[in-house]
Amino acid sequence: MKVFIEQSGEENTKNVFDKDTGKLLKKVLIHVTYPYPYGYILDTLADDGDNLDCYILTNKKLEAESVVEAQPVGMAEWFEGGKEDHKILAVLDGEQCSIDATVKSKLNEFAEHFFDNQPDKEYQSGEFLGKAAAIALLSRSRI
Repeated sequence: MKVFIEQSGEENTKNVFDKDTGKLLKKVLIHVTYPYPYGYILDTLADDGDNLDCYILTNKKLEAESVVEAQPVGMAEWFEGGKEDHKILAVLDGEQCSIDATVKSKLNEFAEHFFDNQPDKEYQSGEFLGKAAAIALLSRSRI
């Protein structure tokens, strides 16, 4: 699958892109640091009306605005305002990573504090699910 990288990882700036053109619109300072490179999966549409979100579980710093090939390894159930906003967890082609306690802790810590400066936003984490759940979500989100 092809993932458009919005955040290169280990940064506390949220890049906002135009989803149609891929052009950077603005950078917003946030109170937490992205634990992993983050972006969206091309040619998908999630239940929230946006592309399906994806974290790339790698130690590499990926360039924002790049497109990388990745493979799903799992999924994090996340809910924003009571609505499903699940994240695909993936690895770069040729890499491996298990969704262990460290990965779960980093992602939960990030998610719990991402909206700290937006008290009107509601966030709840769910379970970490395996590759089969990620593939099922990908299948129903393909356009």
